[in-house]
Amino acid sequence: MTRFVLALASAAVLLAPAAAAQDQTVFRPDAATFRYTDDQSLVELYLSFRAETLPFRPEEGRYTARVPTRIVVRPVAQAGPASADAEPIYDELLPYAYTISDTSMVQGGQAFVEQLRMAVAPGAYEVEVSVDPEGQSEVRALINLAVPDYAGDAGTTISSIELASRIQPSTDPTDPLAKSGLSIRPNPDAYYGGPGGAVRYYAEIYDPPADDEYTLLTFVANTADGQALPDMQRRQTRPARPVDVVAGELDVSALPSGIYFLRLVALDDANQALAEQAKRFFVINPDVAAAETIAGRMTYEETLFAAMGDEELELNVRHARVLATQTEQAEMDALVTDDDRRRFLTRFWSGRDTDGLPSVNTARRQFYDRLRLVNDRYNEFGQPGFETDRGRVFLEYGPPSLIDRRLFEAEEYPHEVWSYDNIPGEGRSVFVFVARYSPDQFDLLHSDVTGEVSIPQWEREIIR
Repeated sequence: MTRFVLALASAAVLLAPAAAAQDQTVFRPDAATFRYTDDQSLVELYLSFRAETLPFRPEEGRYTARVPTRIVVRPVAQAGPASADAEPIYDELLPYAYTISDTSMVQGGQAFVEQLRMAVAPGAYEVEVSVDPEGQSEVRALINLAVPDYAGDAGTTISSIELASRIQPSTDPTDPLAKSGLSIRPNPDAYYGGPGGAVRYYAEIYDPPADDEYTLLTFVANTADGQALPDMQRRQTRPARPVDVVAGELDVSALPSGIYFLRLVALDDANQALAEQAKRFFVINPDVAAAETIAGRMTYEETLFAAMGDEELELNVRHARVLATQTEQAEMDALVTDDDRRRFLTRFWSGRDTDGLPSVNTARRQFYDRLRLVNDRYNEFGQPGFETDRGRVFLEYGPPSLIDRRLFEAEEYPHEVWSYDNIPGEGRSVFVFVARYSPDQFDLLHSDVTGEVSIPQWEREIIR
C-alpha cells in the first residue's frame, strides 16, 4: 500500500466558545474522502485547536503555544484477530505551534485549524490523534474512517461533505487549502450561527447520469435521513460531468440552536435518488426561539454535550463535581458510558438554569467564565485551579468582596481571609485559607457558611 502526504495547511478561524477551561487543550478532529486515482482515494484530516485552551507562554517578546501532535493511521484488518495490530501507513509527530503578540488578542471561540492530506488505498482505517501540549495533560481522539473506492464503484457516488468556514476562488498554486480552483478553510468544529450565519460546504459528485444534466437536491434536515426543513432546501439542475464540484452555502441564521444535518441527493430524470451524502453540524443561535411544533428538537444542553468527545465529557463531569450535591456526586461515580455522561450533564445544567431562555444557559456560562479565571489564578502543584480549595469556593460562591492576604507574618502561616458581603441564605460570610505545608498550597481552614468546614477559633490554628 503506497502512501504520501500531499499537503499540510493551517489557518485561524472564529467558532463557538469552548466548553472546557485552560487546564486542558480542546481540539476536534474530522476527516473527508475524495476520488484521487484508479487505486487510491484522497483523505483529508482536519484538526481544530481552541485558542483559549492553548498553553501560551512568553517567548522572545511574544506568546507561543506548542502543541506537539502525533497522528497514526492504521488499516483495519476485518478478517484478523481483534488483538492484531496493523502496521501504520502513517505515523508522524507534528510540531504544531501558534504565536501571538498578546494573550489579550485571543477571542472567545477562536480556533487554529490544521489540514493534512494523504492518498491511501480504499478500505477501513483507524486514525489516532494524540495531542500533548507543553504543561498540560495529553488528550487523545480516535476516528474510524471508511475510505470508499470511488474509482471502482459503478454508478453515481458522492464524496464526503467538507464543512468550511470560508470558500473563495483561488488561482494560487502554493495555497495548501486549494482544490478545484477554490481555497477552502475547513471547519471541523462544525459550529454555525449568528446574524448572517451560513453553513458552507464542499463536495464532489462522481459519474452522474450520462445525460446532459442531472438534479442535485441540497437541504437541511433534523436527522441524517430526514426530510428538508421548511425554506431550507435548494434544487439545482447541473451539467453531467465525470467529476462535478459542488460548493455552496445555506443560511442558518433563522434556525434555533440544535443539531442538524446537511444532505446532498443526486436525482435522475425520474426524480429517484442515485446517491446521497449527509454531514452533521451544530447551530448556536441564542436569540432564535425554538419552534415548539418541530418534533425532535434538542435542548441547548443536549446540543452542547452531543458535540463533545469522551475526553471533553469527562473533563466537564470533573468541572460539574465542584457544584454537585452528594446525590449528584454518587450519580457521577456510577457513570459508565459517554451517553451516561451526556444525560447527566444535561440534567445537571438544565436544573441550574433559571433564565428561561431556550438557547442559552446563564448559570453554565457564568460558571465557565469563573473557571477560566480560577485556572489562571489558583493552580497548585500541577493541580488545576478548579480542584483547589480557593478555586472551588470562587466557583461556588463567586468573587469575594474583599481578600485580606497575610503572606509574610513572622509568627503566622501564610493565609488569606476572603470576605463576602452577602451569600444568598448566609449573609456576610468569611473563608480562611492557610498554607501550613507549602507556601503554594492554600487549604480551607474555616468558614461560617453552612456545610463548610468550621473552626471558630481559627486564629489559633494559623500560629506557627
